[in-house]
Amino acid sequence: MMGLISSQGWEAILPDALQDNHLLLMSDQIRDLLSGAGWKGGGHEPASAALPLTLLLLTKAGANPSGDGFEVGLETLQEALCLLNTAVDREIVNRMLQRQDPTPIGTGLIQGLQMLVQHAKEEAESACHA
Repeated sequence: MMGLISSQGWEAILPDALQDNHLLLMSDQIRDLLSGAGWKGGGHEPASAALPLTLLLLTKAGANPSGDGFEVGLETLQEALCLLNTAVDREIVNRMLQRQDPTPIGTGLIQGLQMLVQHAKEEAESACHA
């Protein structure tokens, strides 16, 4: 799945671009991350793609890496995972019902992530000035 990023660009990881099997795997991994089950060694690799893909989407939405690493608040990360989870679930339902959304799901997801990143930046700036 990580090969999708290098060969087709970051757009290839949006829910509406994933193949069915990758979409279902992403859904499972996001749920594991949000529930904490993925970190308990429940028989499969813990969210091996969901976390790095969420961080990649956050950077594309405007979150900036800092120094040698990447800083993002846990609250922001959790909210980003919830947005991604909703987008993935919506795409799964669309495919099951064989319907097409007028606006691609990836577009709405990126817009939501951009708002989330902007809100996190504003809160960080206000905390620095306080």
